[in-house]
Amino acid sequence: MLKRTRSASTNLVDDDMLLDSTNDHVTGDRSKKQKNKDAITPSTSKVIPYLSVTRSTKPLPELKLSSLEDDGKEIKVRNCLMWFRTDLRIKDNIALYQASSFLNTSTDNYLFALYVISPEEWKSHDVAPARVDFWFRNLKELKKRLSELNIPLIIQTVDLARNVPASVIELCEKLNVSHVFANIEYEVDEMRRDNRLLNMARKNSISVQFLHSQCIVEPGMILTKEGKTYTIYTPFKNSWIKFVESNISLLDLVSDPVGNSDKILELYPETFEFNIPDSIPGFDLDVSSTCIQTNFPAGEPEAHRRLGQFVANKIGRYNEARDVLSRNGSSSLSPYIASGIISARQCVLKAYLANRKKLSRGNIGIAKWIEEIVWREFYRHILVGFPHVCKNQPFKLHMSNIRWNENEEYFRRWCQGKTGYPIVDAGMRQLNGSGWMHNRARMIVAMFLVKDLLIDWRKGEKYFMNHLIDGDFANNNGGWQWCASTGSDAQPYFRIFNPTSQSQKCDPNGDYIRKWVPELKNLSSLDIHDPFKSLPRSEFKKLGYPEPIVDHAVMRVETLNRFRHVKR
Repeated sequence: MLKRTRSASTNLVDDDMLLDSTNDHVTGDRSKKQKNKDAITPSTSKVIPYLSVTRSTKPLPELKLSSLEDDGKEIKVRNCLMWFRTDLRIKDNIALYQASSFLNTSTDNYLFALYVISPEEWKSHDVAPARVDFWFRNLKELKKRLSELNIPLIIQTVDLARNVPASVIELCEKLNVSHVFANIEYEVDEMRRDNRLLNMARKNSISVQFLHSQCIVEPGMILTKEGKTYTIYTPFKNSWIKFVESNISLLDLVSDPVGNSDKILELYPETFEFNIPDSIPGFDLDVSSTCIQTNFPAGEPEAHRRLGQFVANKIGRYNEARDVLSRNGSSSLSPYIASGIISARQCVLKAYLANRKKLSRGNIGIAKWIEEIVWREFYRHILVGFPHVCKNQPFKLHMSNIRWNENEEYFRRWCQGKTGYPIVDAGMRQLNGSGWMHNRARMIVAMFLVKDLLIDWRKGEKYFMNHLIDGDFANNNGGWQWCASTGSDAQPYFRIFNPTSQSQKCDPNGDYIRKWVPELKNLSSLDIHDPFKSLPRSEFKKLGYPEPIVDHAVMRVETLNRFRHVKR
């Protein structure tokens, strides 16, 4: 395996200069400040195009490709700290490998691992209890595997998000840490946090390195001919595939970390005594949602088991099965990818090898699944190139002028899965009952909220984040804006799903509906998609199922009218 570095790190500058910017598509305002709405395209270079130090509204250009040592301040290597975030894995973890290899020539220095529990930050980012539960369960597995390497996992709870950097620096001083490593998180609030950490670290003569691990092709590495961020998926995908095929080493996995010597057990025994909680106040799982733990067991081995089974048994027919709601045709890997239990690179590499070393062409199912991973990267590039999407704003700013319905009753019924449209209600009940929803169902329920109920997409975006075990800001935001016709490469506003037609197409026998809407379980495959129209009124009333909340045909006309007259 190739031993390599993807460093983008170390010293961020001027925190006040920074702006805010689901494996399934489809949160709220992740930042309270906005200094400039204009997006400045990052300048380019050969290696990491967007990492120039310019006074830009974007967060990533504020990263310097230098460490304190590069600034002429030599730091004696003492101990190292690996800060885990949404990368809860040991294999193919670039920052962890770098931290480990930084010390592997000396037995007198040690590697510590850190995870920060930050309830206030999680609440402000609408993190779902299901996702917190998933994090904690995976942290327990991670702790076991790190312990086998004599690497302690330290757990810090910091109530106020703004205090996290100071807490990390304090820990470094306590453990005699000279070098900190972590993988970059591209959301702007997270970039601000890391910027503050770097400024504090510099003052305390501590080196910090952030590395790229979320994407196979880092944001800014592929740009349009004009040197700008791609805003259309298909040319982005084509460029992505061409770039990776020309730089196939991007699919090489980094080596596993080297463990500490046994001596750390004697010198720092207290660092091995931290416990991971089962839950914390404000993020308790609802009793009815305990199936989440059964449906999504924790640990890297489980993630790789799923990947292996999917590639062996399903991926070849993925293009046919992915939109059929009643078939288990997906990989079910989205929670593991979103929390970094498995990397996107590991997933694509497995598929690439199964497709006889092809990223496109070859087996249609495999190529289509790889494209879904590319969608994930596309939305991260959008996040970096257009950080205003992190500010509760549409990608297309003029779409802020849409007149939305302020109907809390409609929204409540949508949330509860009581709209009277079976396919919509099945999707929402799956989300509420399991913490997960089939990707096609996400598209159907999202478009129904926006274009049948004319309710602001941001309310649905927030609701998804509050409930999804695989909640991921870039994917969720990108998916919702796609459905709302407000995002990059979004559906044209006049493309409106007919929920009944979608039901007949994606759940032809009605099995998905029967599972999640038991009131309709005894209906035939013909009647189940639109029982209000297909059954006599007396028979319909016996079902105990609500009448359609709106008339789709009427709302389609109203939606077209409102979107057509949006002022630019």
